[in-house]
Amino acid sequence: MNRKLSITILLQAIMLLVYGQGSWQQIASVDTFGRAGAVGFSIGDKGYLASGGGKNDLWEYDPLLGIWTQKASFGFEGRLYAVGFSIGSYGYVGTGDGSGQLHDFWCYVPANNSWTQKANFAGGPRRWATGISIGDKGYIGLGSNSSGNCCKKDWWEYDPGTNTWTEKAKLPGLNRGSAVGFSIGNKGYVGTGGVENQYGRTNDFWQYDPATNTWTQISDYPGRGWSWGVAFSIGEYGYVGTGVDTNSIYTNDFWQYNPSNDSWIELANLPGEPRYSAVGFAISGKGYIGTGETEGLIAYLNDFWEFTPSCETPAGLTTTNIKATTAKVNWSVEPTAQSYSVRYRKTGTVSWTKTTATTNFKKLAGLAPNTQYDWSVKSICDAVNNISSDWSSTQNFTTKPLRLEAESEVETTLEVDPNPFHFQTTISFYIEQEEHTTLEAFDLTGRKVMLLDQMMQPGDHDFVITREQIGYGVFLVRLITGNETSIIKVIVQ
Repeated sequence: MNRKLSITILLQAIMLLVYGQGSWQQIASVDTFGRAGAVGFSIGDKGYLASGGGKNDLWEYDPLLGIWTQKASFGFEGRLYAVGFSIGSYGYVGTGDGSGQLHDFWCYVPANNSWTQKANFAGGPRRWATGISIGDKGYIGLGSNSSGNCCKKDWWEYDPGTNTWTEKAKLPGLNRGSAVGFSIGNKGYVGTGGVENQYGRTNDFWQYDPATNTWTQISDYPGRGWSWGVAFSIGEYGYVGTGVDTNSIYTNDFWQYNPSNDSWIELANLPGEPRYSAVGFAISGKGYIGTGETEGLIAYLNDFWEFTPSCETPAGLTTTNIKATTAKVNWSVEPTAQSYSVRYRKTGTVSWTKTTATTNFKKLAGLAPNTQYDWSVKSICDAVNNISSDWSSTQNFTTKPLRLEAESEVETTLEVDPNPFHFQTTISFYIEQEEHTTLEAFDLTGRKVMLLDQMMQPGDHDFVITREQIGYGVFLVRLITGNETSIIKVIVQ
């Protein structure tokens, strides 16, 4: 075999192996000095790092430009071991360790680069707490109080609309501090952490449901007890890594949690130094980890790394809106997919017809009536470098018999892109004949927002909805045209 060809094949194999576990790339370092105990969060397409090492500065990362820009410093005391999260287009930072343990709480507004003080955290002065956001609410709990006792298990909900705190159900299990947390959809996930001295560190994990105010234990974080790590979510998966284990060994482990089957899988380790008390956040389908403390002469780090999840095969395949000549094929969103390739054919034939989709569904048209079809889909994660997933398992459906025109059914296809969204999204639908059409959004409490109520002409229609119209959280959007109803879940982050 040609030596150059052999090297090329080997490099491609290595790239695929790394990509199968997810891949890491070093990006620009933040600031000129290392730090530990900072907080990280993301707003839209930007990432933010605040505080740490007793500082009160704020840095913004732009992944398109690959640069950090210093923004407005807090108008308050520098700190470390605080918490930070975002709700919609605002960032929130509070608690921590400064001249003493703190309970103040602040809101950052990127639009005018300013900070506003909000109601103090109602759980009292706190360090080593855990904070996350779920929908349009924020949550803080656990950690150590001002008396120095380790640790607590309380859980508080912050409502930015009313600027109030409400105590919620306590986390079951051991009291703890330095735990990690993330949210996926309308659920929160909290686990690990340093616990009472006789136990050291724990690796248990819990799911919080704000709709019922209940905690459910899920699979333990793999390995030994562990604390001071980082966590974030991308799409339908959670990611947890770094930290210090029960034997006080600094780690660079990195794991993915899949809530659909309650399982953990190990991914490619974070390059660079093992560390604890780092920060992590996610932007546009990629994760970021940086800073923290390690061993050696240069104990405090300022490096940052970008994680790209592996290109996964779509799951959750379904077929809906099956008519005589059309059908809608659907699958779960894959966070790293730039697009999808869909193939279909008549059952028993060899050749596939291929088409592309930019969202997690596709309307197939021009089908033969009363005919069985096979179809499958794969993720396209990098079209330039030809990185894609395997094809999914084959699904099949049978089109309906052809009806007389007078007996034909009205067809509607409801699509939302992007979904989830931060600021606005476009709802697209198609109807075959003039019909009275209503479009409604329902939140999880049943609150209804009427978006559209009028006669619509046949054809394709696009309707823009904004976060200001319906709010934050998980919604069911219902389209009613004549006697046909279509429902789709929409997530507003």
